[in-house]
Amino acid sequence: MRSLLVARNTSNLRVLPLGDSITWGYINGGGSNGYRERLLADLKSGGFQVDFLGTQKSGTMADKDNEGYPGYTINGIKGVAAKGLALRPNVVLLHAGTNDLNRGNPSSEPDSDAPRRLGLLLDDVLKANPNAVVIVAKIILSKQSGLNSNIRSFNNALPAIVAARVSKGSKVSIVDMSVLNTNTELSDNLHP
Repeated sequence: MRSLLVARNTSNLRVLPLGDSITWGYINGGGSNGYRERLLADLKSGGFQVDFLGTQKSGTMADKDNEGYPGYTINGIKGVAAKGLALRPNVVLLHAGTNDLNRGNPSSEPDSDAPRRLGLLLDDVLKANPNAVVIVAKIILSKQSGLNSNIRSFNNALPAIVAARVSKGSKVSIVDMSVLNTNTELSDNLHP
């Protein structure tokens, strides 16, 4: 991530965490700061000035802002993302797709179409903030082994989606959240 941020020539980061319950900070039994707390500490120790943005507030950290929506599918997040994108972030952290793959969706939102839907959400992000650095997360594997084949298929589709946007000049990259150890790092079947 540092190389993308250095390429933007800024140390003042306006970061929009955008996504589902993992972005919001859900853990089994309640809420937390999620990945945002450690990320904030790491960025600040790297010399960055960081302001998290968003219309949602969750966790115990001083900067609780995020655009995380527990239970939302990609289309649900797409429907509410404009509020956070209007805050003009220069970095967007996009983690979405877990809910699309975890439950039975209507026939209009099949699992196999989730990567395309994520691409449409990514296009909305880039249209609203064309100069932002966007980090797209491969989603976390589950303790439900039957779900993991769908998650792997989704994650394997993401590099092509990102590459298509990069080829048009967008500053998009991938972070692999699927490397978490599902036996020791999840609070339930889905949430770290």
